[in-house]
Amino acid sequence: MDEQPTILVIDDDPAMQTVLEIALREAGYRVEVASDGQEGITKLVSLRPNLVICDIMMPQMDGVEAFQRMKDQLQEDGIPIFIITALNRKPWFADLEAEGAVIIQKPFDIEQVLSLIQTMLN
Repeated sequence: MDEQPTILVIDDDPAMQTVLEIALREAGYRVEVASDGQEGITKLVSLRPNLVICDIMMPQMDGVEAFQRMKDQLQEDGIPIFIITALNRKPWFADLEAEGAVIIQKPFDIEQVLSLIQTMLN
């Protein structure tokens, strides 16, 4: 039986959650959603996703802190982390990329994101 890859979406914007969730489900992925970094990290423990998509601007714990907390655990298992942001390119994006994050700027083309996800998971 072919198991569906699981993608964890961490974003505090319900509209963005919905867009990603619908697109990812239609593309054949299992989707779990968390509304902030803290919830995302909690879900990570039980979930073991194949890929994580995390927003940067969130209450409680932002995406950068969430990434820092998740990356060691995830990268050890070869799990890619996508960071989505409405921010214009910042100098510190390079640091995140050097640490293995894939940064996607909003507004993004969902087809491009799906194709990138497929590439990363194959």
